[in-house]
Amino acid sequence: MSITSARTVAAPASRVHDLLVDVDAWQLWSPHVVSVDPPGGQVVDGWTGRVRPFFGPATTMRVTRVRPDAGYAWSTRALGHRLDYDWTVRPTGEQRCVVSVTADVHGPAGTVVEGVVGWLSAFGQRRRLERLAVLAEGWQRA
Repeated sequence: MSITSARTVAAPASRVHDLLVDVDAWQLWSPHVVSVDPPGGQVVDGWTGRVRPFFGPATTMRVTRVRPDAGYAWSTRALGHRLDYDWTVRPTGEQRCVVSVTADVHGPAGTVVEGVVGWLSAFGQRRRLERLAVLAEGWQRA
């Protein structure tokens, strides 16, 4: 079972992608992120870092795939489960794109975990997508 949310953004796919892979920008569009170690820079295939949310312990995040101007995928482990996220950016015009995020939980109680917190995860996805859109629509690529 996957939890997926998507949103149309009035900005080029490259601009949205830049915000997704910019570690310093994470706290701007993903408000639950308190800190990232190492701070700054851009994620690339194989990038590994510790991300601390405001609501729990830090987890190790490993980027498994970066697609040029099209998003990235990452994975983390916690409490005997693996959580996989996939951020996808798909252009729908020169100044528009659709951004989607999918979360998958793998583990002995994956479907139970998703059933219990799925609604919260979907809410968080929509909130992050909204903040990302607002940021991308007002941000200019350097």
